[in-house]
Amino acid sequence: MNPMTLCFADDTLERRYRRRQIETSHKLSRITIPLSCLLFASYALIEISMDEHYEPFLLLRAGILVSVLSLFLLSRLPRFRHHVNGILCLASLVAALGTLAMFHLGDGHAGEHLVGGHAGEFQGDSHAGGHLVDDHAGEHPEDSHADEHGNFPVYFVTLLLLVFWTYTLLGLQFIYAMACGLLIWMGCTASCALMHHGSHVLVEANEIFFMMAANLLAGMSAYSRERQSRQLFLHECHITGERDDLRDHAMCDSLTGLLNRRALLTRLDQILDIQTPGTVQAALFIDLDGFKPVNDRHGHAIGDEVLRITGERLGNTLRGNDIVGRLGGDEFLVLISREGNCRKGPEQLAERLIDAISRPITLEVDGEPLIIAVSASIGISLFPFSGATPETVIARADSAMYEAKQRGRGVVVTGNPLRLVL
Repeated sequence: MNPMTLCFADDTLERRYRRRQIETSHKLSRITIPLSCLLFASYALIEISMDEHYEPFLLLRAGILVSVLSLFLLSRLPRFRHHVNGILCLASLVAALGTLAMFHLGDGHAGEHLVGGHAGEFQGDSHAGGHLVDDHAGEHPEDSHADEHGNFPVYFVTLLLLVFWTYTLLGLQFIYAMACGLLIWMGCTASCALMHHGSHVLVEANEIFFMMAANLLAGMSAYSRERQSRQLFLHECHITGERDDLRDHAMCDSLTGLLNRRALLTRLDQILDIQTPGTVQAALFIDLDGFKPVNDRHGHAIGDEVLRITGERLGNTLRGNDIVGRLGGDEFLVLISREGNCRKGPEQLAERLIDAISRPITLEVDGEPLIIAVSASIGISLFPFSGATPETVIARADSAMYEAKQRGRGVVVTGNPLRLVL
């Protein structure tokens, strides 16, 4: 994990985490963004009472709300699902830019008000030789300072809240939230410089400091939260991996790596539950011919190698969606699905499987080549049929296989399907 960006070094792991983070972001933003927009709109009522020139502020506020809500709705669309961090980041920056625009608009109105007031005083005191006479000059210099700033304290607090909103309530990934926070801080710094023109260094320093402090505190909170989230994700992946390993171990044959009897019964049960109209499934019960003499003559180690190679050949002969497993001993089961109601497809596949199994197997024993030749008898059970269960399907295929054994080596027999339910 990168200590700065918190990104995982493993790209696959990072993609998996981001998919989960996007889900979290969707759940969080669907509550926080509408609620925040409602609060932002509500402040317009106070704004109307504070400034008689409130129309431009209302237009700006409405523009911000429409933009943020539009971006929020855009982030909900499936086609933009993987860009949710960028879209919500843009929503935060749009809100910040609009707030800074309201700050400058308020500053302009305050300046006009200040100039207009002084002009009136000058005209009213024209009898004094054109010199401005203010009986209260110097008594309350802070009033002049407050007028000069207009409503900036209000919008500065809005920017501070926006920083915390970006880091903690949008559900953004930390690196995106940090980029937004720094851009808002830079925008606030530039706005302070443009407004004060260097005349109020202390005020400007205070504003920059508090904005920096907001970024630092909110950033630390977001960093800590995402770090814990990623560590929890790693822990869950570790537990999931161990569980998958245990499941694979429980469902796989240790010798061939194919599905074991338990897994085959589970898959067959699932197939019976989900029937596709116009499709016939088939279970191919495979029993090796001539395997017992190999075991008796050459030992179990050679026999195990023959079983392993046979499993590989079965897997290489089947389609990608076909299922193969080992029932036990030298018995294998193949589950296939074919369109139509003809038995020729399963029978043709069974012939190919016998050809693959019957190819000589060359092994090396004590430095000498050993050639093993086995074949197979295959019984086929077509399904679905009335009352079909995993056990009855396998039993019918097993019965057909024994009939094939009685006819000789390398024989395929399809059991009586009775009445297929298509």
